[in-house]
Amino acid sequence: MSFLFINGQIRAMESRLLNVNRLDRMIGARTPDEAFRVLTELEYAEFVDEGTTANDFYRIIEKGLYETKDLIVRGTGNHPGLQFLWRRADVNNLKRAFKMKLLQKKTEIGTFSEENGFSSLGDINPKDIEKIVFTLKYPEDLPVEYIEACENASKVFEHKHEFRFVEFLFDKAHFSYLAKVARKAGSSFLKSWLELQIDAVNIRSLARSILILDEKLSPEAFIEGGTFSWEKAHAAHNMDILLRLTKETAFRELSSVLMEHDSHEDKLLKIERECDRVQSLFLHDAQSGQIDTIQVSMAYFERRLQNSRMLKFIMFAKFHGLSSENILKTLKHL
Repeated sequence: MSFLFINGQIRAMESRLLNVNRLDRMIGARTPDEAFRVLTELEYAEFVDEGTTANDFYRIIEKGLYETKDLIVRGTGNHPGLQFLWRRADVNNLKRAFKMKLLQKKTEIGTFSEENGFSSLGDINPKDIEKIVFTLKYPEDLPVEYIEACENASKVFEHKHEFRFVEFLFDKAHFSYLAKVARKAGSSFLKSWLELQIDAVNIRSLARSILILDEKLSPEAFIEGGTFSWEKAHAAHNMDILLRLTKETAFRELSSVLMEHDSHEDKLLKIERECDRVQSLFLHDAQSGQIDTIQVSMAYFERRLQNSRMLKFIMFAKFHGLSSENILKTLKHL
């Protein structure tokens, strides 16, 4: 399939993404209304009419994301690579619903919203999420990897008594499914994107085990398919070994962002930010100069998603009177 038409549309829309000038104007806006006027200069003008006010910002940003998803799905013929985007949201929703079931003893989801930890960008609708988790009834198109994780979630929780092991179970299922998608697609880009994501998850898990939990990485937390082996990950019992291990990966500059005087929490935060930065850079480089590949759509959607997080935070901050200086400080962590 040719992606020339959809990629042409996306290239035209890129000029309306959040840039430094628009970001500065929103941060420096004196009122929510001023900030909202800048927002409407972006890819949201079509959702604004005479009755629209700054109070509608959240609905408009969400609608923009849904429209972008629909555009990309239609324009690429729902390319298999898009599963890397939508299934991430599905796994998040399954984890969240199982947490409600196993930890909070809930019997239903309740309000399916971002405030309650759910994402509307997945392929599984809220009613099906509820059926899957609370009655173990599965849609026909649900990947077998996720079904197996759902079937075993309660057993894992009863055995381990910690919900993080249920999260590990779904992470393994997720990446096992994506590995199958990448193999079937025969895409070197997807294979490299998968390896990078797996490395990021393993590095984050290792850092959390060392800095916060003060324990060796558990086998349940390790994802196969990355750059380094389980044996090397299990042997990384301190930060020096972990940082040497990252030299084998695309995250080789990790040691340069950490300071000796940083607290363990600060180090973990910096590691997570660096993992996000490297992955964003990979996508940017992968789509640069491309005119007929899926990575153009994928990179654009990731930028729209990042834009939406920043826009939501700025608008919430303006409504709550947060200073421009504090907004800027917080944005560095998004």
